[in-house]
Amino acid sequence: MARHARNWLAGLALTGSLIANGQPYFQQRVDHRIGVRLDDVTHELFAQQEFDYTNNAPIALDSLWIHLWPNAYRDRSSALCKQKDSQNDFGLHFAKPEKRGYIDGLDFQSEGIKLAWDFDPKNPDIAWIALPRPIGTGEKITISTPFHVKLPDAKFSRLGHTGQAYYITQWYPKPAVYDKAGWHAMPYLDQGEFYSEFGSFDVSITLPANYVLAATGERIDEATEIAFMDSLANTSLGIARGNAFPPSSSQTKTVRFMQDHVHDFAWFADKRFLVRKGELVLPRSGRTVTTWALFTPRNAALWADAVTYVNESVRLYSEWIGDYRYASCTAVDGTIAAGGGMEYPMITIIGNMTSPYELDNVIAHEVGHNWFYGMLASNERDHPWMDEGMNSFFEMRYMQTRYPGRRMMDAQGLPMGMLTGGKGIDQRQQSELLYRLNARRNWDSPTNSSSTAFAALDYGTTVYAKSALIFDQLYHALGPERFDSCTQTYFNEWVWKHPHPADVQASFERASGEDLNWSFGELIGTADKPDVKARKLKGDRLTYRSTAVDGFPFPVTAWNGQDSLGTIWANSKTGRNTLTLPWPDADRVRIDANAHTLDIDRRNNEVRSYGLLKRGRMPAIKFLGGLERDDRRSIFWMPAIGYNTHDGMMAGVALANTFYPSQRFEWAAAPLYGFASGRLAGGARVMWNDDRLRSDILRNVHLGVSGFAASLYDVSEVEQWYQRLVPFIQFDPRLKPTGPNAFVRYRSVLLWNHAEGTYYTTGAAFDVNKTTREVYHEVGAGLSQNTGFNPFDITATFLSSDVFSRISLTAKWSAIYDEHKHRVTFRAFAGTFLNKDRSQMRPEMGWRMYWGSSGLLYDHLYTDRQYVGQNTAVQFNVDQGGFRTPTAIGTSDTWIAAMNMELDFPFALPLTAFASYGAAPITLVTQDGKTTDWRGNWEAGIGIRIWRDVAELWVPLVFSQDIQKEQDLRGFNFSDRIRIVLALEKLDPTQALRKLPH
Repeated sequence: MARHARNWLAGLALTGSLIANGQPYFQQRVDHRIGVRLDDVTHELFAQQEFDYTNNAPIALDSLWIHLWPNAYRDRSSALCKQKDSQNDFGLHFAKPEKRGYIDGLDFQSEGIKLAWDFDPKNPDIAWIALPRPIGTGEKITISTPFHVKLPDAKFSRLGHTGQAYYITQWYPKPAVYDKAGWHAMPYLDQGEFYSEFGSFDVSITLPANYVLAATGERIDEATEIAFMDSLANTSLGIARGNAFPPSSSQTKTVRFMQDHVHDFAWFADKRFLVRKGELVLPRSGRTVTTWALFTPRNAALWADAVTYVNESVRLYSEWIGDYRYASCTAVDGTIAAGGGMEYPMITIIGNMTSPYELDNVIAHEVGHNWFYGMLASNERDHPWMDEGMNSFFEMRYMQTRYPGRRMMDAQGLPMGMLTGGKGIDQRQQSELLYRLNARRNWDSPTNSSSTAFAALDYGTTVYAKSALIFDQLYHALGPERFDSCTQTYFNEWVWKHPHPADVQASFERASGEDLNWSFGELIGTADKPDVKARKLKGDRLTYRSTAVDGFPFPVTAWNGQDSLGTIWANSKTGRNTLTLPWPDADRVRIDANAHTLDIDRRNNEVRSYGLLKRGRMPAIKFLGGLERDDRRSIFWMPAIGYNTHDGMMAGVALANTFYPSQRFEWAAAPLYGFASGRLAGGARVMWNDDRLRSDILRNVHLGVSGFAASLYDVSEVEQWYQRLVPFIQFDPRLKPTGPNAFVRYRSVLLWNHAEGTYYTTGAAFDVNKTTREVYHEVGAGLSQNTGFNPFDITATFLSSDVFSRISLTAKWSAIYDEHKHRVTFRAFAGTFLNKDRSQMRPEMGWRMYWGSSGLLYDHLYTDRQYVGQNTAVQFNVDQGGFRTPTAIGTSDTWIAAMNMELDFPFALPLTAFASYGAAPITLVTQDGKTTDWRGNWEAGIGIRIWRDVAELWVPLVFSQDIQKEQDLRGFNFSDRIRIVLALEKLDPTQALRKLPH
């Protein structure tokens, strides 16, 4: 259809949404009939679909928006591919055609008329259909189409195949939801799930006869297939079966599934599946639900009790929320790319698990989605907390019920047993640690943000972890009985409907009889971080200070000596307040003693009426590292060793108050003794982070000071050493969480250079004992992004002292060119002096193409720090001109400009080719006098990247004529030119958390 017609239809649909907005609740219905055949040789689906669309909206519709989500795998233009690119997953971007997927063969018809339709201009997986006539309120229209799906490799997302194991999800043309807010046509995404209309499915699946098949719905009139499944369920798991795919049967079978009151249909097929069957009786209605577990032989031992996990999940969720409304529930073992598991109505697929405990956990979470997603079909794309968040709380409750007192020694890939002194962590602590990872850096978004507004890590730490903690606090504040009444009211009022956030709050407030704005307004609606501090205890009066909104509930536990007096719940008021306690004899009080609230820091929650330290305790001293404690602060320590050529071997101790999570006030120190120099060396840092900043302009403010001391090169018999102090303040602007990072920073660099000893010259000796002090002021601003197809980093710097002032710009841009993240990188640098006192300028104050192991501000750590220009140390940093060749060519006290290029080789070895070109002014002296011109020089070579920008080896191979002449004059051979980057300053473990992607 012509473009003007397409725009007219889109405009009409928009008008409809505006007219419908503000209308009473209504809900559309879609009833599907699909016949589909699987070709397991070419990995294709051939299907015929017919669906009835019932319009219950208060206006007539003359077009439909429809999802064609297999096209998300078609090419690089899809929103799925762009999202995966933005999260550094380039597999789909660079996939070969045979690994991709798509849907085609569409021919929409209705009432004997071929319908006009077209793709959305921006999304290949969304289309619209022009109806043959407007359908009014209460009217129904039937639309049919054939379609063909080429299945993608399942490693990309949810739809696809792994060999002849098939995961058929989001596979058919599906109308978008139309509600009072209008149409909700949305592209398929990994991060950001679904919103679909309820209705019925009647699906017939044809495939080779020896496939084991599971799907949404119930098998209809399939006595042979039911007997086949029952026989598999009764087969001993001890019978040896390989994990290889057996040949497909030459015979086919057609299995029919039907189900009403569902909004999606998924099916899974694998010839290797082992089967277990069970049943349970629901706690309210007494109905019997049949349960299934299908798994591969490789995982037979792990999945042996999987039916029990499904049974318990259905039973407990039914008890807490409301009875499961369907006749069966199935868990399927499968290798998928989209996380540990994925839910569909009545059936879930589970990824690779490592233990029965983990399998039970993931099955519970995915089965739980039959309530939060399946029967309570909220808009997951816009409000993911309503699904993932609420379900994550019930998953936590399930695990606490099933495994009371169970503590995890390993979680999220971390040795929690070691970090907690052998105690491990429970389910709630795991969620809190995840939440605080971003919250303590102020990188958490408001809980009620849409899926696409979250950065990748924050989607997990906020949508899953924080949301679960919010409902855990609500659960303990209301008590189990009232909380369950709230949940059941919500379920009963909105089962098989499309609730919105306000509906959840209304149901909970109606059932509890309380204003719950502290939960749904502050904790869900914002990224604010409540902190309730105990300030003073006098008699029965507790003084506290709260940053939470009025009504934020918190528990208070009191003791007299070692005797617990009890716990009460109170509703906080913002600011400094006094609470009257029922215990006049309490001598110690603790707020949130059992960790039931979202208090961002519990170490200020205790107060005593006696002693010198009424509001604190002595810090805990712990070897190596550990998790933050709730009752006191910690100091972590470990032996430290170091080396440089001037101090020799160094030994000392490393101390820090931070390990995990990040601290608002952080400090670290590593005092070392140099055995060769006989002097103290090492460094320290103190930093305060305003990680609870509530601002639309700034995300964070960092204020701190760092210091370092080490010995320098000796001149004659004069020993030299330096001390460095750097006070700084940095402002991080609040940009989009999914966008680049930015900073504006001011720092002063104070340097004390000491020299002591005897300096010998020809026929003379001089005693030297002097200290020089230099002060530099630097203002810098930067913009960077480390994720995506084109990572970049731009930094502008102004540096001044009493001798000079100068400005510089460094820009770095990369293009990823394969799925292994090999890239080509371009770096540009330009710098110029604004003014200078030539009489006081020293060589290290100028610009250089190659810096070697020296530097004006001592920003880098070197094992052999040298005088500028000496160039014999192997270690260096890519700075200013960025050359790898040790050369003094290109030195300037006016300006320089340079361009560097790096090209990773496209294979497993971490080899990189590089080339640089730099220009700097030169002064030519001739008989006619002095003239100023500029000259360019270049280099090229190869490098080995062990750890990008941290540990690298560079081998210059060819250079410009001027550099070659200098190399020859200095007698440098091939090995003399080899240089390494060893950026030790980037390995500070106390700063590692703050530098993690968010």
